[in-house]
Amino acid sequence: MEQTIPWEAFEAARGNQVWGRYVYEDGGGVVAYVMFLVYEIVGQRFLWAKHGPVWFKEQSPEREAHLRELLQAEVRRRDKSVVFLRLAAAFSAPDLHPLLNSITYDHTYIADLSPRDPEAIAAAMPKDGRRGVRRAQRVAAAAGATFADESDLSRHEFEKVYQVLTETAERDGFTPHPSEVYWQMLTFLGPKHARLFVMRDAQGKPQAWNLITIYQRHTWAYYGASSNESRAYRGAEALDWWCMRTLADEGCVSYDLMGAGSVRVPELYSVGQYKKRYAQRVTEVDGSWDMPLRSSAFLALRSAKEAKGHLRSLAARARSSS
Repeated sequence: MEQTIPWEAFEAARGNQVWGRYVYEDGGGVVAYVMFLVYEIVGQRFLWAKHGPVWFKEQSPEREAHLRELLQAEVRRRDKSVVFLRLAAAFSAPDLHPLLNSITYDHTYIADLSPRDPEAIAAAMPKDGRRGVRRAQRVAAAAGATFADESDLSRHEFEKVYQVLTETAERDGFTPHPSEVYWQMLTFLGPKHARLFVMRDAQGKPQAWNLITIYQRHTWAYYGASSNESRAYRGAEALDWWCMRTLADEGCVSYDLMGAGSVRVPELYSVGQYKKRYAQRVTEVDGSWDMPLRSSAFLALRSAKEAKGHLRSLAARARSSS
């Protein structure tokens, strides 16, 4: 989705312009496509190919390395201010480094919606997932929860829905984007490519929501939130199951839960334990890496990040001992 034309409008609204689009050919045929966006970190420019390159033919280590070599030469020729490229790769290599900021993932769980029938979709899940979604559906219904596509809600109403995310972030220990980011994704991608599904309690208060992206009948649970109160009646699970059934009924064929723990990203282990109930097996995807173009500037950024992390650790220890 992030390598498509519709995504550009959303990025442009955030001030991130397209730097370039490239097709990689080998043997006379198109092998891969990549689009780079301009980003900055502490005043230094880098180019980000979100979930790209997209590969159409065999993605070998040699082809990945050759494409990076071509891109490196092209970026250095066009824009010497770029410190590094951020792009996805299936194979590790000496020129690829862990991300300076942000988090990546190289494993995910994808629910198969192609049967369309809810019973058949549930039957394809692991046993505990099958039982879990059915129980969540019953418990949420007993609690008076309602589900709806609220993609056309007003900006004012969206702010009330966003508050569920601030509660989620406080509980799970992460910092959410400002509400404008999620609103821009919803509005600039439009209903063809972005949908907001909301669960409300019996009094009409939003308790959980998923912002879903859609492209060519494939869907991604891009952002989600659930209140502490909704956990008592398995709100997040009930909402995911409702989203799957609704999207399957519309003809969508997959529901990607976007990220699970791996050797490279152990931070996602816990959330992966929740997601694995929706699919029989984990799916490997290309994780993101940083490829330095200006080594000294890149090392300076890394050193600054490490120093900042060290100061945070010291501050945390000081608070815990006081």
